[in-house]
Amino acid sequence: MRAPNEAPINVTREYTSKMMSTEKIHSDGWLRRSPLDLIEHEHLIQAQLCDSLERIADDLPDNVDHRLCRKVIDSLQFEMPLHHRDEELGLFPLIEKRALPPDNIHDILARLALEHATDESFAGELLESLEGLSEGRRLKNPDMVGYMLRSFFESYRRHILWENAIVLPLARARLTPEDLEELGHAMVSHRR
Repeated sequence: MRAPNEAPINVTREYTSKMMSTEKIHSDGWLRRSPLDLIEHEHLIQAQLCDSLERIADDLPDNVDHRLCRKVIDSLQFEMPLHHRDEELGLFPLIEKRALPPDNIHDILARLALEHATDESFAGELLESLEGLSEGRRLKNPDMVGYMLRSFFESYRRHILWENAIVLPLARARLTPEDLEELGHAMVSHRR
């Protein structure tokens, strides 16, 4: 991912999983050189988000880390939709353009985009409960919230696995250097 002589990635916020700052992405061109590596890195962050959601579900109703809830809220509100934009507006159209008929990728990408919309909607439903937990309030129905959290992170983990197993390898095989440059520019524009 990072060249041995390249400066470390600057981080602007401390999350359970750390995101690269827009300033650092712009200044060293890392994103433009390695957009697929950034997407793969974001998948690791999303997997950590799922781990955090599982921890919250396990700690219900009385042992929840309030700060962890706040970090999860930020990730669900900001990082997840940004990542979905990168894929839907940047990566998926380029894969569609370069895919060969035997790749049979159109239906898979359509399914993943639909899952993005579903995940964002579901995340919105979780936010009210997570907000209350982050403020130290007790849940009216902790069993229901635990079930919702588990449903979300189990589905999202499967989603990440599909993208890592199918989408990223196909992108690495099919996208041209020009496509990767276009993807990098699109991702930078999403961060402005």
